[in-house]
Amino acid sequence: MKKNINYVGFLAALLMSTSLVMKINHLPGAGAAMALAGFGLSIYLPLFLLNRSDETLNTRPNMVSIIGAISASVLNLGITFKFQHWPGAGILIVLGLSSFALVFIPFLLRKKLQEESSERKTLMNTMGASGLTLFSLGILFKIMHWPGAAVMLCLSVAFVFLGYFLLYLTDKSINKEIKTNYLRKAFLSVIIGCAVTSLIMVALNKPYFPPTPQELSSVKP
Repeated sequence: MKKNINYVGFLAALLMSTSLVMKINHLPGAGAAMALAGFGLSIYLPLFLLNRSDETLNTRPNMVSIIGAISASVLNLGITFKFQHWPGAGILIVLGLSSFALVFIPFLLRKKLQEESSERKTLMNTMGASGLTLFSLGILFKIMHWPGAAVMLCLSVAFVFLGYFLLYLTDKSINKEIKTNYLRKAFLSVIIGCAVTSLIMVALNKPYFPPTPQELSSVKP
């Protein structure tokens, strides 16, 4: 199983890299390669997440892992459809992001709270989950042009950094080495996630901030 997952991942990465090179150089077939890469990634993501969960817990994948894998696959399909201007992209994106924000994260938080008993860790994990939920919904609202996206995105940053990370940094019950290693991985994941999200938003011609009046006046009719 693991060997087959590696093959699927290799193929998806190869198609993604090939489509990027073709797109940059304006070569024909870039759209088809990107579509194939999107389909390959939608297959690879759930297989990877479920297999990783199985290895970590030494058990069969639980409901949390299954929901997360399905959400990631559906969201990736939605983004692929959006890039290709195919019908149904909006529905897939709404289903993927809403299931991630409103189903996967609450299930994950519940599982985490069952493992942690202290009030501090309960508050910390709740703040982190709230921030991730608001960020996912904010991105969804931004893509769909629904009101309230900016408020959600700003609140998500406050919950994650001024809530979760600040509480984690000041938690003296956690081993310093474990804390350092975790924060390195967490901050790297945040940076990569924000970079990927920014590229996707720009590619969909939906930047985070609207143009200023000066920029609008400089555009010739």
